[in-house]
Amino acid sequence: MNPDVQPASRQLDFGALLPGLGVFGGVRRFIEIGNEMVRRGHRFVIYHPQGTPPAWLPFLGETRPTASLAGTRHQVLICNNPPQLGEFDKANADLKLFYFALEGIPGERSIARHAGWVIAVNSSGLQQRLRRRYGVDAEKAIGGIDLATFQPPASPRARGGPYRVLVFGRTSRRRKGTALAIRAVESLARSLGPEQVQLVLFDHVESGTEPEPRAHASLDVEYHVNPSQPALAALYASGDVFVSAERRAGWSNTVAEAMACGVPVVCTRSGTLDIAVHKESAWVARWRHPWFLSRGLGALHDDPAMAARLRATALGRIGDFTWARVADQVEEIVRRRLASPASSGAHCGRAV
Repeated sequence: MNPDVQPASRQLDFGALLPGLGVFGGVRRFIEIGNEMVRRGHRFVIYHPQGTPPAWLPFLGETRPTASLAGTRHQVLICNNPPQLGEFDKANADLKLFYFALEGIPGERSIARHAGWVIAVNSSGLQQRLRRRYGVDAEKAIGGIDLATFQPPASPRARGGPYRVLVFGRTSRRRKGTALAIRAVESLARSLGPEQVQLVLFDHVESGTEPEPRAHASLDVEYHVNPSQPALAALYASGDVFVSAERRAGWSNTVAEAMACGVPVVCTRSGTLDIAVHKESAWVARWRHPWFLSRGLGALHDDPAMAARLRATALGRIGDFTWARVADQVEEIVRRRLASPASSGAHCGRAV
């Protein structure tokens, strides 16, 4: 028996339906939750087209081709990808849980109000959206972060040299806001002097699928491609500030990771409602615009004491959002719903 696995008195049988196991935040969510469930003695199977294990993150559960889901029964089947709803709907499970991780997904209304599925969300922002728009009071499974990997360095980075501004470099997904964040950094460089600012970009890409964003920046750029998880944590820790300009996010993995590594954050409200409070744990831009983001970058550059205060508060806050806590929430939802047959097949669409 795997030494990481602890026996459970009432084992649960989970399946999760994914489009692939590439390096994406939504994929991490299922791998991390699956690992927590397996450690508790539950079964957790990830179905995706190839059926191969993830190459970038250890997984304690099983992986199978999507085609093998037909004819298989699980107690719980989880999905968060609209293009796979046909397979999700046809699959055999005692309880089907659709786990919202993004705003504005195709068919959002019909999914949220589906009478046969339990609806869960990965952030308070998404919970508020579904309640406000569709009268659906979704279950909360909010977080998470791997604090064993993403943690502050033993010695905080000493100030000196260019002001290192970290940005997630995925330009192919406009909702990530990479271009807006780069423009904000360029604005800061015009104010301070180009030699005073360094833009640090990172991303996980497959060969030829993502253009290097360095060409879009008129300043000193350091670009990291496909860092390992420990290398990514070290990269966060090397920065003076992290800036995020996301929209339509559920839970912002990059903001959570930066906070856990002790880096002050400038961000939008998207995906950060649970962890980012303006001038308490982050500088939260009022609008998703380079001017507002640049204003936050300038404020933290000019006021190291405020940056240190935001860093300390964020470190305290992010500790409440571990993957173990997310797994606790999912397990509680599932056990409660399975114990109440009359409600287990109904969504959480109570009028509110």
